[in-house]
Amino acid sequence: MKTLATGILSAILGAIFILIMQGIPLKSEGMSYADLSAVLLSAVGVIVAIFGGVLAVAAFWGFNQVKQDAIQAAEKAGMREMKEQIESGSIKGDIMQEISKLTEKEFRSDRMEQRIKQVVDAVSFSYGNLKKDRELDLDGDEE
Repeated sequence: MKTLATGILSAILGAIFILIMQGIPLKSEGMSYADLSAVLLSAVGVIVAIFGGVLAVAAFWGFNQVKQDAIQAAEKAGMREMKEQIESGSIKGDIMQEISKLTEKEFRSDRMEQRIKQVVDAVSFSYGNLKKDRELDLDGDEE
């Protein structure tokens, strides 16, 4: 919408400029028509060069935008495929097996044994102190 409004405004301003310039005749002022046409052609060349530069910047910006859109689409498609493979694909069994292996390893570790002893001792010696039990529950949610 903003681009449309800018285009319409530019067209109106251009039409007003043309109407104003039609009333002003071109004078040669010691210049031949060949010289005048050379100056006008040079001006047209400069205008075309500026327009080409603007188009190049717009093309570069458009390329970057397309590149970003492609990256986002690839990330979404990759995440969707990864979720599908994890939920129902052949990789699900491998993941479950690895989780089981790591869980068993953690339960057999000295760290887990120390943690269990610490919690059992704290609960045993708290003599029904509910506040202490709640602190231990909250403490267990770490990591």
